[in-house]
Amino acid sequence: MKTSTSFRKTVMLRAYHIMATTGKEWSVCLKKAWLLFRLNKAMHNGEITFFFEKKDGSLRKAVGTLKMDKIDYEFKTDNQPKFKTFAYFDVEANSFRSFNIENFMMIEPARTPETKAVAVIKKTPAKLIRIRRAHLKSA
Repeated sequence: MKTSTSFRKTVMLRAYHIMATTGKEWSVCLKKAWLLFRLNKAMHNGEITFFFEKKDGSLRKAVGTLKMDKIDYEFKTDNQPKFKTFAYFDVEANSFRSFNIENFMMIEPARTPETKAVAVIKKTPAKLIRIRRAHLKSA
């Protein structure tokens, strides 16, 4: 019999585990648990770049996926993954890896032309005028 857990239960279990392990506030742990949920969801759609802290304390940048058509692997069991660790397929190493969820740092934002345009629009008009004047003086 296959048991499944709802995504809300998984998020709450992860948040509680992070809080119990690190001693941080519930809101901080819940934010990190939701980020892990978004990472999992994004990995099922393609390759994602993210950062986490290794056991030795160094920062690791990883490119991973959970999209089945990109993974050439035959699973041995139908076990559910543990909520204390996050398992992913490392595209660069071409193998499965995992990390403790409390060591997760962030997802690298995608650098698309749209995000660059939004960053320019968010700047104040005064700052844009100063940038333009500096550009005209140098020309």
